[in-house]
Order: sequence, then structure tokens, then C-alpha cells
Amino acid sequence: MQDDVGAADEAATTENGLPSVNGLSLRNGLSLRNGLDLTNGLSLRNGLSDTTGFITTSAGRNLISYMVRCALPAGTSITKGSYTFQGLMGLAPEWQNGACGTTCQERVSACLLAHVNTAGLHVPLWVVAEPVSVGWGQDPEFPNQEGAFFGNLFTPGAHGTDPNAEPAYYCTGAKYNVNPQIGRIGGSQTSPPYVNPFGSQYASCTKGCASADYPYQGDGWKACNGWNATVTVWRQTTVVTSGTASGGMGHGFRWR
Repeated sequence: MQDDVGAADEAATTENGLPSVNGLSLRNGLSLRNGLDLTNGLSLRNGLSDTTGFITTSAGRNLISYMVRCALPAGTSITKGSYTFQGLMGLAPEWQNGACGTTCQERVSACLLAHVNTAGLHVPLWVVAEPVSVGWGQDPEFPNQEGAFFGNLFTPGAHGTDPNAEPAYYCTGAKYNVNPQIGRIGGSQTSPPYVNPFGSQYASCTKGCASADYPYQGDGWKACNGWNATVTVWRQTTVVTSGTASGGMGHGFRWR
């Protein structure tokens, strides 16, 4: 199991505490304001500004931290002014120095959505996905499959959706309602940035998602409702706020 190797920015020890604000509900897309330009790499000044937009506020820097940790692999980082942001999951390594295309946008979006907690609380998660940098697998400390996340927070109207909004979706796993945590699916949420496309709030991913290939079909989903970049999340039965992750089985990340 790959683990968070530590980061120098202010969100280094957070888990899924990314609120549903901080850009996730912007009607014009993350790429069109706040110092972010998808046609250039995050490490470049004309890709992510070090003087304007997200970098100028604590909330914005928190969002940058999550974007970098989702996109870039462990052992890499970007520095903006006096702030350094560490990579972790490596879902879109090309974004460090180059453009973030459709696949990059969808993978990072799914990862960001998976880490939203509308209450701003930090709940340990086990995250799996098809890209080999994350991979499939389960951890016995995280037995409750919460659900899958998918969409595109950077491009309003992607996949023929509402041109005035960023498509952001989730669906539920088999144990989304086992000891649900505040701010997470199944628990009390306030204005979450995502909707369930399968007909009801707690509609199952089995209604429109393709499972991971054998022998990992029980771990999560590789595609949902026409979106081919998804992230599946597992939760603990009780929240553990200290200690280290178990050895786990297979790949995936415990987002500490």
C-alpha cells in the first residue's frame, strides 16, 4: 500500500476535509478563473499563478493542495511563492509540466469529489481507481464501500451536460449507510457539489457502473454512466484519528 509521504503545505495532514466551496461550485469552471489555466502545467506561472487567484487565500491553497495530491505522484512537488505542494496519487502526472486534457480533468475531478466533506471534517478514506498509480485492492481497516465519484469540475457542459454547470456525480456502494459520517454520503450533508445520476439520492452504482476487471470486480467501478474516470471510496466502521494505516491488500491509498 502506498501512503502519504508527508507534505510541506498547510493541508499536509488533512484527510477528506475539502469543503464543497473553494471553487467546487463555481459556475464557470475551475479552469476559467482563480489563476488556473489547463493549457499549461501546474508548475508554470501561466498554468497556476503564484500571485493571483487560489494562491492568495487559505481556502484556495487548500484546494491547490488537493489538486496537486490528486494529480501528481508521490515524490514530486510544485512551489508557488513561499508555498510548496506535494504530489501523492499520480492520477494525472502530465499536468505537472503540460496541459491537462480531458482524461486528466476527469481523473482529478473524480479525486476532488471523492474528498469533499461538506462539514469540513477529516474522515480517513481508502481510495481505489483503475490507473496503476492507485490501483485496485482492499484494506481490512476500511470495510465499508461508500460509493464512486465522477464528472468534470473544470469544463461546464462536458459530455453534453448543462452548459452552465460543471458535471459532478456520485453513486452509492454497498455499505454507504454503515456508520455514515457527517459531511459524507449517507450522513448529514449541506449543499454537496455532486448529484446521483441514477434516479435517487442513494441509488446504487450497480445501476449504471462497470465493475473493475476480474479479479478486482468487488473493489470498485472503472466507469459510470459514460464517464471512464472514476474513483471508488471505502470508509472505516469507526473513525480513527491517529495511528498508521494497516498493510492492506493490494494497492489504493489511505488519504491521511
